Amino acid sequence: MPRRSFLWVPEPRPRVRKWDREAREGRLKSAVFAAMTESRGNPLSPSEIARHAKVSKALIYKHFGSVEALVDDAILSCLDLLDLDISAESESGADTPKRLPDVAAKLHEKIQSQPELGDLIGWSLGNPDPRARQVAEAVRAFCEDLAARAGGGTEAATFLLGVVANAICQHRDDASEDTPRNIP
Repeated sequence: MPRRSFLWVPEPRPRVRKWDREAREGRLKSAVFAAMTESRGNPLSPSEIARHAKVSKALIYKHFGSVEALVDDAILSCLDLLDLDISAESESGADTPKRLPDVAAKLHEKIQSQPELGDLIGWSLGNPDPRARQVAEAVRAFCEDLAARAGGGTEAATFLLGVVANAICQHRDDASEDTPRNIP
């Protein structure tokens, strides 16, 4: 340690903020999807969410007030990712059978590029949790709206729901290939 003299002046320490609010909330929301995938239909506990986010449980209550508010906020922000711009296809003047495969390809790509979205929709399928049913209903309504914007009817909406299910199955297969298996 250097000796202090009357000429020595300590350097001021810069104020460093360890976390900012948006980054912390984003980590908590991502942790919700990781906990959902791990829970497989069981109720989410604040301990599991905090463990996945690598923060204390107190931060959940500090930022969101309750676990339910955190989960609802995470679901809503993830469902906002479903927004799909199909204006180019609808302005091209092509009829519905020619336009629908392009819309389906965009939807499939969107789900594959957003892993949280795939986890959320996969979690909602067959889950008895009321929030899971709301997510499944929101996805169904989104597919109906997307089919209507593409100029299709109920058959087109059913086709788009099939595209969503296919993307989820592919997402799960890709995720299971990443995990090591103990095969004797």
